[in-house]
Amino acid sequence: MNKFYCSSAAGLTLSLLLLFIQSSSAQTVTNKMFSFGSYGRVGVGFSPAIKGSLGRSLNLNGMGSMGGRMEEQDYLEMVTALHFTPKIDDKKTIINIQTRLAVFTSQGQFLGNVTSNSFGGITFAMPEIYAEANNILGSDWSAWVGARLLRYNDIHIADYFYFDDHSSQGFGIKYKNTAFSMLFPGSVDTTSSLPPYFYLNIVNGTPTLGLRQRTVMVGEHDFKLNDKNTLKALGEYHFLADATIDDQNTPLNYPSDNGWVFGLKHIYDMNSTLPGSFNQFSVRYGEGIANGGDGGASKTWLTYGAPNLSTQKFNDAYSWTFVEHFLFNLSKKFSINGYGIYTNSKGAAESSNKAPDYLGREVFNRKTDIAVGVRTFVYLTDWLHLMNELSFASRKDGTQDPAQMVKFGIIPTLVPSAKRDPWARPHFRLVYTVAHYNDFARDNLYSPYLQQVGNKSWGQYIGVKAEWWLY
Repeated sequence: MNKFYCSSAAGLTLSLLLLFIQSSSAQTVTNKMFSFGSYGRVGVGFSPAIKGSLGRSLNLNGMGSMGGRMEEQDYLEMVTALHFTPKIDDKKTIINIQTRLAVFTSQGQFLGNVTSNSFGGITFAMPEIYAEANNILGSDWSAWVGARLLRYNDIHIADYFYFDDHSSQGFGIKYKNTAFSMLFPGSVDTTSSLPPYFYLNIVNGTPTLGLRQRTVMVGEHDFKLNDKNTLKALGEYHFLADATIDDQNTPLNYPSDNGWVFGLKHIYDMNSTLPGSFNQFSVRYGEGIANGGDGGASKTWLTYGAPNLSTQKFNDAYSWTFVEHFLFNLSKKFSINGYGIYTNSKGAAESSNKAPDYLGREVFNRKTDIAVGVRTFVYLTDWLHLMNELSFASRKDGTQDPAQMVKFGIIPTLVPSAKRDPWARPHFRLVYTVAHYNDFARDNLYSPYLQQVGNKSWGQYIGVKAEWWLY
């Protein structure tokens, strides 16, 4: 091996090493404007009547956490954000770039000895990746782009984000108290048919599965009536593009469809011994493909019911939702948080019971949900609180009798932050809940719990839980 070759090899190696160092240093993160947050709940629970004692929710089918959420499974969110405040001539813009990771399973624990291949599996989701610029150069204008949990007031004790949950992917702008968003929710589930987000695209005679994306335009405005009262107006327009083709015999291709939403929400911030008391009331009406809101969720783009197969559209489908939500901090010893939810929805078919969907499956075309609940907080000491819950839930699908449940819970709670506040976290809870079902719910197994134990009028759940949030 000659000296020239060795020298060339050494030079090439040195050049590559320098290039690697330069590339590596270019990737090094030096930003210090970083924050981390988390929401989570974790614990253990069992139902004595279930073989194996694995805990199951006592709530009615189709109502999610309406009726109480103390039996909810483990769940974790981890949130990271970058923050910048560039200044031009003393005019600042507040920039945030946020990412959120969610981890959960619908079948049981996902921590400890559970892996993605074991019982229930693990689901990883990324509900947020977005960038926003607030008060651009000191103005009243703001903007955002990406996927985000775009939602506002919620009933925490029912895990229900009501009225204006627009969590999806899109973009938006805001000027003072007026906001406009364009959202593009879609579904890659090819079994979806209410309405179908998929279609068969014909390219050169070859059918190819395509995704039909919904467009949602959202307008919102807050009227500040005074220091204590705010009235929010909401309007939405939904549009699904035309998926029809010349070949009328090809299934799964449908004409364009639309829907709209209108709603009002009133928020009253009240004076009380402990701060934070409020009363919230809202009414929302959705029509056409915008009549969504089922399964304990309130997103209007999750269309409910069966289509009108003669027109292949959701004309005449509708949904009414009324929500009352309050928190009264009555003294340094006692707080009470309660809610009432009424939802009446109908699909586009004429039937008041069941009707075929786009794939010929029979689905309910009308439903009525009623949920009323209250949670009390007795502040025994700064760090020991006694929570009690009482809930009533009723679900009427089609023309059948309503399934109903009454549930009561006793939840002694350790609060290490020593705050007399319903929102103090973390919570360490000893949970005991007991539910009574009416005959229809019992005989038709209208609960995840009843589906495990069979025809029972009573259900019990015992658990030790923790819940926290850090934002």
